[in-house]
Amino acid sequence: AAVAAPNVCATALPVMQTLQCFSASLNLQDAGSLQRLRSQLQALPQRLLSRSDHRQDYLLGNTRGDCNYQFKLRLDGGYFQTGVLHASAEKEHGGLPVALKCRWSRRVGDLIVDIPGVTSNMYQISADDVGTEICVEAEPADSDDGLYGVVTSDIGPFELDPATRRSLDTALGKGSTRFIAVQSRVTGEALSVMSKQEVAVDASSHSVRVVPTQGGVEKTGREVEVTYSTEYPKVIIHPLDTTKFQLVMNENVALHLVAKTRTQRDLIAVTIRCFHSKKYLSSDSILDSLLPVRPSVPGHIAPANDERLDASIVLERILKELNRVMQQKETHEKVLRNTKREREQLQEQLLETISACTEVIENLEQSEDGSVAAAEPVSEEQMQDSLRAAATQNQIMQSELQFLRKHLAELQIENKSASDTAPVSGPDLGQQLRQLREERNLLQTRLAEVTLASGSVHQRNQAEHMHIAELKRHRQDVENLHSQKEELRRLLQDKDGEKEELQQSFLYVKGQLDKVQLRQANAASSEDGDSSGEVHRLGKILETVENERCQLALRLEAVLRECDKEKAYREQTLDRVMSANAKLMEERDRSAAEVVRLSQLYSKAVGQLKADSDLLTTTSASISNVDGLDIETLQEQLAEVDAQLECRDQENESLKNRIRRLAVA
Repeated sequence: AAVAAPNVCATALPVMQTLQCFSASLNLQDAGSLQRLRSQLQALPQRLLSRSDHRQDYLLGNTRGDCNYQFKLRLDGGYFQTGVLHASAEKEHGGLPVALKCRWSRRVGDLIVDIPGVTSNMYQISADDVGTEICVEAEPADSDDGLYGVVTSDIGPFELDPATRRSLDTALGKGSTRFIAVQSRVTGEALSVMSKQEVAVDASSHSVRVVPTQGGVEKTGREVEVTYSTEYPKVIIHPLDTTKFQLVMNENVALHLVAKTRTQRDLIAVTIRCFHSKKYLSSDSILDSLLPVRPSVPGHIAPANDERLDASIVLERILKELNRVMQQKETHEKVLRNTKREREQLQEQLLETISACTEVIENLEQSEDGSVAAAEPVSEEQMQDSLRAAATQNQIMQSELQFLRKHLAELQIENKSASDTAPVSGPDLGQQLRQLREERNLLQTRLAEVTLASGSVHQRNQAEHMHIAELKRHRQDVENLHSQKEELRRLLQDKDGEKEELQQSFLYVKGQLDKVQLRQANAASSEDGDSSGEVHRLGKILETVENERCQLALRLEAVLRECDKEKAYREQTLDRVMSANAKLMEERDRSAAEVVRLSQLYSKAVGQLKADSDLLTTTSASISNVDGLDIETLQEQLAEVDAQLECRDQENESLKNRIRRLAVA
């Protein structure tokens, strides 16, 4: 806003000068004033619509005086109460700075009022300067350097910024408003945590009330209220501090307050002064003093209707319309700059997203290529066949286990009968039975472990299938992202083309408008037109400008809506990619944990198999004295079980190799 405000003010200054000349020409009906008015009105549309490529963020005052140094009065922030004035001097252009003694004053018409307490080369505009011009009288602080001369410079008039004016209009329309400020408990001291008190200032159309607050709750019994009189209340703004001011309620009560911001302090002062002035200065009295009504005298012919009132009303409307157009122009420029900045940021984010997606796609392609290359020897059909074979082997082993259980039951029955018939050999048979029971328990544990291993293999195969399907789905998502990226690029190119077309059409319309205005100005200069005709023509020009502004506003809103849609779509796409990436990371962690668990289970199974083989050898040696046929059958069964265990070991080795390959992939 600090950069855009001086540009708007630079355009509004000639407008104000033109309107001042127009108001003066209402009373001075000479040819020179009319010609000057006509030339300035002709140049007014060009000044409003022109855009300088080399914009400055400051304004310079009108300097007068005879001196041997270079003096400059610079205004930062525009012709508003938020601006700052800097007076500077140099021995020569681009040379060393010169120390100055400055005296600041305000000028209202021909009346000049000094500003006390300000002697530095910098002055901050406040609410006291609204409607006035600021003058400075400067001279060198050290005359020994050979510098001489006193210069004067002025700049203005100043007005309220648009935001403060809107707040003031709202407060005046409501009839009351409230401000929060801080009061110093000890007069003249700097504010500290112990010495400050938060207060609420209630300004209404009939009184001003100040009440202390704590945590947003009013402290009753300590408020100060005063109704408007001819002298009180008064608002005295501190000339050096941008937030301090003094609120004089009456002869005995003066409150030293500090506002939160500089703008709030100015708004408090202007609001109280406006309510005060509305009570003692009515609109009828102002109109009577400006436009007195002449009483009719009997026998006297009444003069023709004075058109000055109509012209003043039209002038006021034109001035308001110009202010509104300038504010809208400033707002549109800010919106356009913000839109360009957001578009650049979105383009950068889009490029970053595209690069990140490209990297993810490349990594996925590499990992998928590696997994496919590693898994080429084993197809899905082969894995299913191996799972079927494992299931059949599990069934065979279960049937064998049932057979062994039956056989064990028969042996137990035979042992019982043998113990009944031959009690002498009871201890040997009991030992053999214990050994057979231990062997049976070991076989059962091995069978349970093999069953668990086959079940875990089945689950792992299902997880591998799910992982492969997830990879395929992610590849499709990546391809969709590529297509969406291309569509976004095409949309950006289309939007750039539309923007260029809009700029070209705007420039063309602007050129045509300038030509029409020049032709109208030339046609108007050839004939003598009165003030009403000029005002009517100016109204038409303003209507054309308003129509053009409406069209540009509609186009700008359409472009902003498209940008918002594209931004939301890109954010959704980025969220999808991030969620997919998180799922892949979780799947990878689960696969790693599964590999670790299977490796531990495999090591335990190998150790148990070794222990089982040792136990089998001991049991075979211990039961050599039992029945020959039973021993031979048991040995054959044990051999078959060993062969099956070897097959299972080979299958476990192959499955382990597959798991390693999948883990690497």
